[in-house]
Amino acid sequence: MIPSRILLVFLLLMCLILVPGAASLTKVTNGAPVFIGERNLDLTAPMNGHTVMAWWPAGSDRSGEPSKTVTISGDAKSFYVNPDIFTGYNGTWYTHDVQPETPVFVLYEPRIDLSIWDVDANKDITGQSVPMSANITYRIDTNLYMALDYSKRPNYNPADSFFTVKLTSPSGAVIPQIYTGNLGASTTQILNFDSNPLIKSSPYIWKNGPAWDRNAKSTDGSSVYSAGTYTFVVTQDLNHMSSSYNGTAVYGTVRSGDKPITFIADTFTPSPTVLPSLTAPAGTTAPVTGLITPIQQVTAQSSATTIPKKTTYTPLPTEIALIGLGIAALAITVKRKY
Repeated sequence: MIPSRILLVFLLLMCLILVPGAASLTKVTNGAPVFIGERNLDLTAPMNGHTVMAWWPAGSDRSGEPSKTVTISGDAKSFYVNPDIFTGYNGTWYTHDVQPETPVFVLYEPRIDLSIWDVDANKDITGQSVPMSANITYRIDTNLYMALDYSKRPNYNPADSFFTVKLTSPSGAVIPQIYTGNLGASTTQILNFDSNPLIKSSPYIWKNGPAWDRNAKSTDGSSVYSAGTYTFVVTQDLNHMSSSYNGTAVYGTVRSGDKPITFIADTFTPSPTVLPSLTAPAGTTAPVTGLITPIQQVTAQSSATTIPKKTTYTPLPTEIALIGLGIAALAITVKRKY
């Protein structure tokens, strides 16, 4: 019997191993990609005791006065990349109050967009109508993947993501899972919808999208998915960035907007019945093949008639016939004498 205290310690250790800790993308190193609107950034390492940072236009001579300077009056561990201050000043920011000047961060406007992708045709079909059986997926194009880099954000935890994708049905219900086939079939899988993608490169493609079977049937034969318009949307909240933005922000995006796709019922054309190859007639080498309907097959079988084979006889040789006639005549002559 394991003592209760030892068991409790064991369970706690397992929880620490199996349950990922919360990611911290706030701490950055020198020259890290940073996005307008991020909050609570820890700039302690790149500022290295400096209180002033400066910006020059790309390609300009930094020996002259900078075009923009920002003084950190508070704690460098909780820096806000305020859109009102930093909008229009993308690029590298440097320490400036004490030489040498070193990179603090590289500033970007956040960009994120989602499109619905035709896997077979390899093209954007957002807003279009396609058959229920079409192979589709979602695609995300963004520059925010640069925040998921160990070398620039050393406290990054790969178990977490700041992206959220939502898929809704024609009725407005959120779809948390997808089916790869009919319910109850041995080959059918139930897959979680890729709602929190870990995007470390762009574009990002939902890999299980083509496995989604919208013609799947329930165990009672009814359709799992109805035809109609489905909607995708992606949002991101890197370091609580969403609270810095509104719907008319011109300095970046935190939401892709609703992206619709309309599925219409497939049209199935019945295939003709294919009969097995027939045995080739004697003297031929090619098999007889063909396509006929079941009705034609029954007609051909019912009209078949068996014709009896006529019996034939081979005539006797002439010599045997003459001997037979002679014997018969001799028998008649003897009978008359007696």
